[in-house]
Amino acid sequence: MKKINIYLVLLVFVLTLGGCNEDEFLTADYYQGVVDVNFLTSPAHAKPAVTGVYDVMSYMGTSWDKFILGSSAADDIVEQHGDACWASLIAIDQYRWVPEEQGDPKHIWKYWQAYYAGIQRANLVLEKLPALEGMNEDLKKRYIAEVKALRAYYYYNLVIAFGDVPLILNSLGYEAAINITRNPQSEVWAQIIKDLTEAGQDLPDVYSDQSDKGRVTKGMTNALLDQVYLWQKDWAKAETAAKKVIDSPAGYALEPNYADLFNGVSEYSNEAIFTAMRAAGSEKQNIWSDYMNETNMIIYWGPFTSWSWFYQPDTNFVRHNTYIDPNDYRIDTMTYDVIHEKYDLNNNGDFTDDKVWHSPPGDIHMMKWVPVNVDLTDGSIWSGGLGYVDQMMIRLSEVYLDYAEALIRQGKDVNTAIEYINRVRRRANASDITTTDTQELLDIILNERKVEFCFEGKRFFDLKRVGRLKEFLGPLGWKDHMVNYPIPQEEIDLTQMSQNEGY
Repeated sequence: MKKINIYLVLLVFVLTLGGCNEDEFLTADYYQGVVDVNFLTSPAHAKPAVTGVYDVMSYMGTSWDKFILGSSAADDIVEQHGDACWASLIAIDQYRWVPEEQGDPKHIWKYWQAYYAGIQRANLVLEKLPALEGMNEDLKKRYIAEVKALRAYYYYNLVIAFGDVPLILNSLGYEAAINITRNPQSEVWAQIIKDLTEAGQDLPDVYSDQSDKGRVTKGMTNALLDQVYLWQKDWAKAETAAKKVIDSPAGYALEPNYADLFNGVSEYSNEAIFTAMRAAGSEKQNIWSDYMNETNMIIYWGPFTSWSWFYQPDTNFVRHNTYIDPNDYRIDTMTYDVIHEKYDLNNNGDFTDDKVWHSPPGDIHMMKWVPVNVDLTDGSIWSGGLGYVDQMMIRLSEVYLDYAEALIRQGKDVNTAIEYINRVRRRANASDITTTDTQELLDIILNERKVEFCFEGKRFFDLKRVGRLKEFLGPLGWKDHMVNYPIPQEEIDLTQMSQNEGY
């Protein structure tokens, strides 16, 4: 996508058709906030327009900014890079959060920018698509549902990071955009629930066509609803939504080998509920195959094989985690540690031939989303920054833990909750838990999430949701006002928005 600087970052990256044909649609320019009159005027425009709404998730919002805000700010990742150009990244790790970030890239601003770009695109499609004539009505209904689900996902990521945010449900021109204010997060949560509920009614459980792999499904809407209800402390509704996923006709199932979720071996796993797809390196069709012949995402994890001070797994987490079962292999298989050397780079069961190029100061590398059977001895494979492995944003193991938590919070069917926790643990070769104490079980789930989703940008938000940021991150420098990220100063300057307290 071409990045066009216009009046407001809320309006960047919007797709337009203009006079473009379908193949050119994904690279069409957006000129100064004015949508071309030819946007979505033909049924042939519908598919690329909807794909453009997905593009924000794959290209920006789920890349390093999401992971940095969720993991670099937590206790599973540490940043040790000394280069001044990464000042924003280091500031997030060291809890020196300010509205006007220094250096480039500016990760908080990019996170905000990405999701509002997706919302703007979604709003444009939702305004134009319903009135489009000559299109199959069932397909139109499904596309509208997909876009509503994506808009809900984007708002979900905004509200958990910033709290009160602007709730924008129509495409904005310049005059309207400069006057926006922040809405109470209760209103945003309500809209997320509304979009997901409506979308779920018109989405399939599965897609029969391989080219539709990567599109949202009914399972995605229920899985995200269960997370929304956990944030709302509506335990009964969280339980119901999670159980719908567990019982789905889609037949979701845990991938037998945890590592295969991240090394490219099982990209179309039955565990995947919502995935950021990649076109590169895949022999199979997916949502991106019509538009991208290389890759639809730049991943900046290249430094994990050559600059071990960038997005580096925390040493205490990797080497001194007393709460992890000694037989649990998840951390070993997701990191390359010069001490342990347990990452099976070739996926052949032999660790002795899996050498990764080392660099100080930490020599612990994050290995999630590293494809198998590549030479990492000098880090050169990553010089182009291409991402070849799909990223599962929601998967069944998370729903299992959500379901268990919802039951425990209600004091209901504890044995069933324990069974679902143990299903996740057994896959990792960890021993079954047996305690029935409520607080111990909640602590176990929180720890289980840290290990299961290590480095995936979830830890900070998990701690925020359960009100334990100060307990875990306070000793690292986190301060009370950092329950929310600052609204980017660029947005404050251009609108009528207020700032979060403490900044």
